[in-house]
Amino acid sequence: MDRLVRKAQSGDKAAFVRLIEDNQLSMYRAAKAILHQEADVEDAVQEAICRTFDKLYTLRQPKFFKTWLTRIVINCCYDILRQQKGLYPLDVLPEEPREEDMDTPLDIQAALKSLSENDRLILTLYYLNDLPVKEIAKLLSISEGAAKMRLSTGRKHFREKLELREEAGSQWQR
Repeated sequence: MDRLVRKAQSGDKAAFVRLIEDNQLSMYRAAKAILHQEADVEDAVQEAICRTFDKLYTLRQPKFFKTWLTRIVINCCYDILRQQKGLYPLDVLPEEPREEDMDTPLDIQAALKSLSENDRLILTLYYLNDLPVKEIAKLLSISEGAAKMRLSTGRKHFREKLELREEAGSQWQR
């Protein structure tokens, strides 16, 4: 990946496209952990791609490209949330599951969606985007210990939500 980043930094557009394609799913997952509406997720990812293209020359260490890109996605998500503060949609329709979501069982998706934004984000970054705790801490501007604590808390809350869903499901089967 380092070689691709260096090529993209020197102006190779094909290398940039390849980098974005390789990280498309992790960008989507990070945005989905923060934003709920599919259109907002897509807007955040598109804006992140544009910002990444404009600022790629500022990345000093190519080995941190994925972490840097994820930080840009998160910032774009928070920008969208700030813009929407106080706005309420008139018609909110249930969304169709995306192809990226199909590899995650529905109970797990529902439990993940019911978590707080902090829990959902840390679990998504760790389990779905395969980022190590050290990079997550750097990305969220927190200590490694705080990242580990958030991850532990997120796991606990996730387990509780999943158990509640399973209990509710078993009551319907009786």
